Amino acid sequence: MVYIGIVSTCLLLSPLIYSQRLRIERTYILNLPPVNKEATSVMWKEDFAPPEIFEGLKGELILNRFSYLQVYTPEGQMKQAVGGYGQGPGEFYAIGMVQKNTSNYFILDPLQGKVSLFDDNLIFKRRILLFHEGLSNIIQGISINNNYLASAQFKREVAKNISKNLAINLYDLNGKWIKALFDMSGVQTKLRNYPEILLRGRILLDEQSIYFCLTPINYIWKLNLDGRILREKRFGQKWWKYIEYDYEEKRKFSVKKPAWLYDIQAEETGYRIMHIFKYKDYICLQISMGNDDILNYCYVLIDKEFSWESKPFFLKGYFPAGNGNDCLYLARMLEFSSPFEPSKGEVIKCQIEKED
Repeated sequence: MVYIGIVSTCLLLSPLIYSQRLRIERTYILNLPPVNKEATSVMWKEDFAPPEIFEGLKGELILNRFSYLQVYTPEGQMKQAVGGYGQGPGEFYAIGMVQKNTSNYFILDPLQGKVSLFDDNLIFKRRILLFHEGLSNIIQGISINNNYLASAQFKREVAKNISKNLAINLYDLNGKWIKALFDMSGVQTKLRNYPEILLRGRILLDEQSIYFCLTPINYIWKLNLDGRILREKRFGQKWWKYIEYDYEEKRKFSVKKPAWLYDIQAEETGYRIMHIFKYKDYICLQISMGNDDILNYCYVLIDKEFSWESKPFFLKGYFPAGNGNDCLYLARMLEFSSPFEPSKGEVIKCQIEKED
């Protein structure tokens, strides 16, 4: 049985969280169902699968279980499962992210290049094929507003055809492609000669603007919907640790082992932007800080005009599980043996208290 404990904000349950200026609103202790073994064994092996949470239209907690969603009520009671492994309507190879507008959910399956549309009761309606992404075949992320869906391509081709070098695609909410934006060659000097495989896009679509960044680079760009760069900001200059990448070492490495394995190992030598989202009146970046500790993450706030940035909010001891409209969700595992077995996790809902 799933149960929930509500913690008064004045108690500030964890001194660790308090020291980082994160104020707890409530705590959930959730029994977590296993992830889909067929999906993970076919695609890749997951040794650890902490809760990844999306806040529902009716206040639900929606947990990503790789190829299906487990839905809990706002009180923490298990409600329903949505999806499953496969290619059929309402099924997924892997769930990348869940986005919502006022009445629908848009659920990305990055490996199929498809977005499934569900209504506010999480009933499947239809599927959108993001066909223009065929240039790269994997979609790193999506973001929506009331009129558009924006996607960040992964593995763009460097070609004479400039349309294949553009990092963002804009669609209407029916999946009709409108335009491609953000020429990577225009910001090449900021990319530190990293190979394409490391330059995974992170995207946030506001009503009139697009915020865009690339996984290993501490730059963020603000564009209008026509693709013109309005502002750019280099953040975290005093603390950011760049990935150490050596082409010569990769060539030596690839003789004995697959080259992609070297890329993964190199990626863990520095900091990476894992997620970008709106938090109240700010842009919030979720950052992974190397491979020493799987729980070594931080958040950084940046105002929408790029005139201010916060110090990093470190999250050692908790995993950044997701965000709601005006809150963050952090998690830690209480009982865990395998992602294919039932487990138990603690999820806390909290607020950032701005640090001057």
